[in-house]
Amino acid sequence: MSRQAKYRRHDLPKGATVAGHRFLVSGDAIMARNTVYSTLESQGFTLTQFDDWSARAERGSKGASVALGAFAGKEGRHVILDIVCQAAPEGGLAITLTQATSGMSGGLIGMKQAKSLYSDIYNSVGTAFQNAGVLLSGGNIK
Repeated sequence: MSRQAKYRRHDLPKGATVAGHRFLVSGDAIMARNTVYSTLESQGFTLTQFDDWSARAERGSKGASVALGAFAGKEGRHVILDIVCQAAPEGGLAITLTQATSGMSGGLIGMKQAKSLYSDIYNSVGTAFQNAGVLLSGGNIK
């Protein structure tokens, strides 16, 4: 069992699906991993590494998200992403970012804000890979 599955299982309600994004990249694996980490850090995320190839990125205030709900806004919303880097069967490196928060504390508006925020994050990471010339593909997972 991967660390991702271990941590995700306890964060989600029974029967919930995991949403996120998977990138397939070529080239140096360490450079690709560091590209994700530096892109997230530049957006205000704090990283906690589980091992060399997996981490958790967290940003925003959990208290503000609960207390203010949708009024916490996109920038103040508490979001967590789990990051797993592993060799892809089709070649290259698969980098999977999975959402560990849904924005549910902000009601429907908060969930919409969280969805938009996650989309912005995936676009930033994809752009970083594209600019580095290593992006092979990317897509949402559900």
